Amino acid sequence: MDAAAFLETVTRWIADHPDLAGWLVFLIAAGESLAVVGLFVPGAVLMFVIGALVGSGVMALWPTLAWAVAGAVVGDGISYWLGRYYHDRLRFIWPFTRHPALIEKGEVFFRRHGGKGVLFGRFVGPVRPIIPVVAGMMDMPAWRFSLINVFSALLWAPAYILPGVVFSSSLSMATEVAGRLAILMLLLFSVVLVTLWLIRRIFWLLQPRANPVIGGILRWSRRHPLVGQIAEALLDPEHPEARGLAVLSVTLFLAVTLSVLLITALQESRLLGNLDLLIFNALQTLRTPWADQIMVFVTWFGDRAVVALLLAVITLWLAWSGAWRVIFHLLAAALCSEAMVLVLKMVSAIERPVPLSASGIDLFSFPSEHTALATTVYGMLAIIAAGALPVVWRWLPYALAGALAALIGFSRLYLGAQWFSDVLGGFGVGVMWAALVGIAYRRHVQPEAGNRRRRVGAARLALVTVMGLVVAAVWGEFRFDRELARYEPVTVSHPLDMAFWWERGWRELPAYRADFRGLRDHPLTVQWAGSLGAIRERLSRTGWRSPPPLDLPHTLRMLASREDPLALPVLPQVNGGRHEALRLVQPLEEERLLVLRLWATDRILTPGDVPLWQGNVSYLRFSRLAGLLTVGRTEVDFSGPLSLFTEEAAAMQGVLSRRVHRQVPVNGVLNWDGEVILLRFAGSPSSSATHGAVPGAPGDR
Repeated sequence: MDAAAFLETVTRWIADHPDLAGWLVFLIAAGESLAVVGLFVPGAVLMFVIGALVGSGVMALWPTLAWAVAGAVVGDGISYWLGRYYHDRLRFIWPFTRHPALIEKGEVFFRRHGGKGVLFGRFVGPVRPIIPVVAGMMDMPAWRFSLINVFSALLWAPAYILPGVVFSSSLSMATEVAGRLAILMLLLFSVVLVTLWLIRRIFWLLQPRANPVIGGILRWSRRHPLVGQIAEALLDPEHPEARGLAVLSVTLFLAVTLSVLLITALQESRLLGNLDLLIFNALQTLRTPWADQIMVFVTWFGDRAVVALLLAVITLWLAWSGAWRVIFHLLAAALCSEAMVLVLKMVSAIERPVPLSASGIDLFSFPSEHTALATTVYGMLAIIAAGALPVVWRWLPYALAGALAALIGFSRLYLGAQWFSDVLGGFGVGVMWAALVGIAYRRHVQPEAGNRRRRVGAARLALVTVMGLVVAAVWGEFRFDRELARYEPVTVSHPLDMAFWWERGWRELPAYRADFRGLRDHPLTVQWAGSLGAIRERLSRTGWRSPPPLDLPHTLRMLASREDPLALPVLPQVNGGRHEALRLVQPLEEERLLVLRLWATDRILTPGDVPLWQGNVSYLRFSRLAGLLTVGRTEVDFSGPLSLFTEEAAAMQGVLSRRVHRQVPVNGVLNWDGEVILLRFAGSPSSSATHGAVPGAPGDR
């Protein structure tokens, strides 16, 4: 059985046996902490899965945490007493004879950190299942080990379970808002995980081989004078690098300018062009207002002005520190990358997928400037910081920089600002300049001696970088509405005759809320011709009201175990990439509301340019999510709420209503018979023959 099948089996068993799930959590936590056994138990992944089941409501949070803590304490306790009882004899007992290096690494770790090693060791993968054994072998006092064991288990269980809870809960809430939002969250999560995994693997693949490769290149270059100046400028610490970098820059510009002609031809080809269109159209179907806000915020950190601001902040700090050569390399990489992007844009002149409010060279798309600048600058900062860290931690700055650059690249695709080939080109330019100038920096600028000083230098650089990003984020908050409007999807309204709509044109509107492709779980059962203020005013007379806003004070009320549903915010839903323009609620029995939602359509009724709105009425039941939040969930019954609303609509003064029916496929889950109610003001131009239409009339079906 492979890992995926094993995880699926465990997940299904927990879902089918919730009463026994606690014991399984205990066994997983104990096995993950048990000597040597923990190496073969995917405890981190299983705990995340368990957290996801907690977030989906299959398991309760606090009992699950208690079982996990108990299992972790017992697992480490057994390991400790094994070491305490057998001491050095344990080295000659299976399975320790198969893994002798584990005990040696554990001893080194324990000697270096002492009692803290038991605490830290629980979170360090390679030594986690062996540190308690070593603590016992070295006769650590039992009372001291027990205290640290319990304390570390209390930290470990939430650290491994809560991420799954948060992810699953967020996914559940996202599904209530929009299925496409849940899909996008999964995509973002996958992009970050794959980027972190890939960069870490590449680092550990290249790190031990870098110096031999560089030495070989230097020896080869000395036998070839034509390229020797460039190679020595980059790789030889004794050789001046400025002239070589200048020659290299010109050479690269010529090579890439010629190459872009080939790239342009490829983009016009069917294969790459179809791939660009496929990714563009797929991501545009995932557009939602909340995701738009997140992606606009992410893409802001790759903006030319933001990168310039960040460079200014870091340059001032480096100048104050006297690190002039670091400044030279950082600015050289950024300026060369930006210059190459501008040249490539002029040469390729490829138009963007969606026109943006831009002018001049910014009208062109290839390569992605945001992606190139983010990859270059954040990559160079990672190289500078990594050189000041111990080897074991050097992959971390690269991973963080890569994840940020990947998210910025993804945001450009999501917002429709760039083609997929543009983002690939941006990554190529950024990686090239960060790598070349980074190699020159690492070979010519010697890091300060002393591990402690190097770590402090990396910490200070990270702090200054974070401060620069915070300043950029505050600046972005002031420009957020402007940036959001820049990337807002374009909508076009089409005229529709009022009389035609009232008679049979209502069928032209969608029957279901446009969420993710193929989902038909929320029918659109109400069509209203008129202003939103008018229907809000009339419904308020019968007890309808606007729910509390989704702000911090009302969101905090969701943490309370018992709360009046009318005091809780109602999550918006997405139809066609937009949240509803009108959301009203009416109280029913305890923990349930009647909710009316109306979205704008792309139709304007004539004469009079009357806006047409479409939505539904539904039951919203509140329940606890993972034992943490009280969240409303839409029920599958849409016929019952519509019947209640139809009675009130018939009594609205000055409003005409008409009940019509759609032919809908049989749905074993959804309770809706196809009934739709049309509403408009009395006196609006329409055929008099249809004013008094009644249910069941031939024209209604």
